[in-house]
Amino acid sequence: MHTLSRVAMVPLFLLMFTTVSGQETVSRSAQDPTNIFGVEKRNQTEVFVASDVSRKVEQAVKDTLAVAVDTWGSSGRFEYWVLGTDRAAAVELASAFCARRVARGHMTRRDCLNDSQNKDHGFLSYQEIGAQALASGMPRGSAGHNGGAQWGFHRMTSSLPLGFAGVLNIAGEGEQVTILHEYWHSMQNAFIQTPDHKKRRSLMGPVWFIEGSAVAMAEINASRLWASGKLPKWNNASHPWRSLEQRMTNKMKLVQEKREMCTTLLPDSYDSECRQLAYDSGGWAIAYLMNKFGQDVLLKSFHPNVEKLGWEACFKKTFGQSSA
Repeated sequence: MHTLSRVAMVPLFLLMFTTVSGQETVSRSAQDPTNIFGVEKRNQTEVFVASDVSRKVEQAVKDTLAVAVDTWGSSGRFEYWVLGTDRAAAVELASAFCARRVARGHMTRRDCLNDSQNKDHGFLSYQEIGAQALASGMPRGSAGHNGGAQWGFHRMTSSLPLGFAGVLNIAGEGEQVTILHEYWHSMQNAFIQTPDHKKRRSLMGPVWFIEGSAVAMAEINASRLWASGKLPKWNNASHPWRSLEQRMTNKMKLVQEKREMCTTLLPDSYDSECRQLAYDSGGWAIAYLMNKFGQDVLLKSFHPNVEKLGWEACFKKTFGQSSA
């Protein structure tokens, strides 16, 4: 892509106040065999929390997801599992998750419990993140869309949302952005009907597009939703939450710092030392495209056609240029 040098000129305030409704986006019937996530025109999100996660945190997650659904529409069957910091509580939640998978014929209990110990996305890895953050006093969090398409649902997992929990001086607004980011990943996935993992990965596109889209959609829409009052401000950190312009400016500063050391500004890997550019540089690239083609271009034009055309062909048709 040859647009990145110009994206700093994107008038973000115009994107921020553009209204987009996603309520008519994924319109397949829940009984349609090609509707693998069972999308309906209602809030289909379910939230499950470990026993050491407070009611306040649980409700904040539910409320933020409800706003995401109201903004972009339902992505179908959606499970958001939130870990706390206690090991025993995490094991208990993993057991509940596995009981659900076994009851629905998704996994054997043995395979599921083994998966819960996976160091990359297992339940216990998310519990460890929160526990280490509190023990060290160094804030850290993680959330992810961890598959589920083969079973017809979005499998989401999160470490303790520190900002909702009111610890380590982390802003609740940051947790809201994270949840919007992860929910957007479920929207990306909802438009792809094949359960084949390799095909799904190809149709999702390069990492900079996957993550850049989630960054842009979360950041821009969060600012708009705060301004409208649909998303409450937390104001629970000692420092004020930065504006959209400030946050995007900081992302561009990192891009400029990485220019000389990274072979590309738009990486297609989660493993590279330059992986953060997929989020920051990718976010700017998508913001540029949204400014040029409309804030709803991903929701209304790109994603509805990606499985039919293929990712690169859909990119060319939607944006009038190659992604290279």
